[in-house]
Amino acid sequence: MKIRNYFLSDEEIKTLHQATIRVLTESGVEFNHEDALALFKKNNVRVEGKQVYINEEILQKTLKTVPKEFVLSGRRKEDDVLIGAGNTVYAPASGPVFTQRDNERRPTTGEDYINLLKLFQTSPVIPIVNANMTEPQDMAFEDRDIFRLKNCLALTTKPLMGFTTGTRDAKRCVETIKGFYNNEDKHYVLGVISPVSPLCFDESMIEGMMAYATENQPVLIASCSLPGATSPVTIAGSLVTNNAEVLAGIVYTQLLRPGLPVIYGGTTTSCDMRMVTPAIGSPETGLFTYGVRGLSAYYGLPCRSGGSLTDSKSPDMQAGIESTYTLLSAAIAGIDYVLQACGILESFSSICFEKIVMDEENIKLAKRYVSGFEINEKTLAIDVIKEVGTQGTYITQNHTYQHFKDDFIQATLMSKDGYEQWEKAGSKSFFQTASQVVEKRLSNYIQPELSDSQKDYLEKL
Repeated sequence: MKIRNYFLSDEEIKTLHQATIRVLTESGVEFNHEDALALFKKNNVRVEGKQVYINEEILQKTLKTVPKEFVLSGRRKEDDVLIGAGNTVYAPASGPVFTQRDNERRPTTGEDYINLLKLFQTSPVIPIVNANMTEPQDMAFEDRDIFRLKNCLALTTKPLMGFTTGTRDAKRCVETIKGFYNNEDKHYVLGVISPVSPLCFDESMIEGMMAYATENQPVLIASCSLPGATSPVTIAGSLVTNNAEVLAGIVYTQLLRPGLPVIYGGTTTSCDMRMVTPAIGSPETGLFTYGVRGLSAYYGLPCRSGGSLTDSKSPDMQAGIESTYTLLSAAIAGIDYVLQACGILESFSSICFEKIVMDEENIKLAKRYVSGFEINEKTLAIDVIKEVGTQGTYITQNHTYQHFKDDFIQATLMSKDGYEQWEKAGSKSFFQTASQVVEKRLSNYIQPELSDSQKDYLEKL
């Protein structure tokens, strides 16, 4: 038994798809770039002004060229990550401008950025590094991207997520990373493309798709609308507009380069209608996640959702409850790529060192939960039950030693001791334990070795 479901019926998925086709053919999606409009026209897609109208025939034709899975490569073979094929990948935070550590909130510094890289490099559950996980505020704006890229390449070995805003930034990002890897023909960097809801792609995102397609690097296209403001207030209505946006972007990528790996994404969360602001740590976020998985499965595409999302301003009980709801929904749905899986606080505004470690523990629990349990001759344990009989004990049975590690996860950070033992060990809270783990991992971090050519390359950037 495995816990894996997106819960929407086939009929419900088809209804969402048919509604999306109506949006694509009747309302269209705006593309703000002459080259994109010309490419659509060249491929017999109806274009009126900046509006692109995609019919089902064009949609299905282009969807057939999208790979169902692909490998994102790191510095070493063991760092490579398979995306798709039922493999759930947990990826770090993306985009916060504030950092929290030791209950202090501040604009991210270059030192914070480096320490976060070290933390993610040593993470046992996060196999991806995100160059855009946060942005150092203590240096000139024009210096930030190259600072982040250089340190990602120098301090980590895991596959990277890169920058996509406009031709210059996207092209420089991809070329920098491929140059470090000696321009080998592999997928080394994943770019995130965000439509402008409702139903629009701006020039910078279109140019980002162009740059990544030119270099055969995969992209992740994800809508992040605000229901009631930039998409319909209903979950079904927002799923339809988001679906139209993402599918239009996917069609464009395949016209640019048939076979380019693309992840179908959804980041839309609930909205607090009192202030018309995102409410990302909500049960509705989980419901959107199930919708995203259902639609992506219908189209045969790998998909992305959010992860440990919370609106809490600190790693407290609210953060724990909200993060668990949103993370577990992604795990149950079988999302292929769970972005924002570690460290998020304050509605995407902050990344927290201690919460990264706390979220890692929660990911381990979620993975165990959805793995379920096996029912077979060995696990039924009929012979052992007969041998122990009444009022016996199973603790000395070989069957217990053979199976307890598989059936019971051993929490590494959460206290399971009795009160006296816990008190004797310092009465530490979960936050305090996580803080100690952060300190230990940073102090024990060892920088991966660089070849002489890689050192020379980074020094010249």
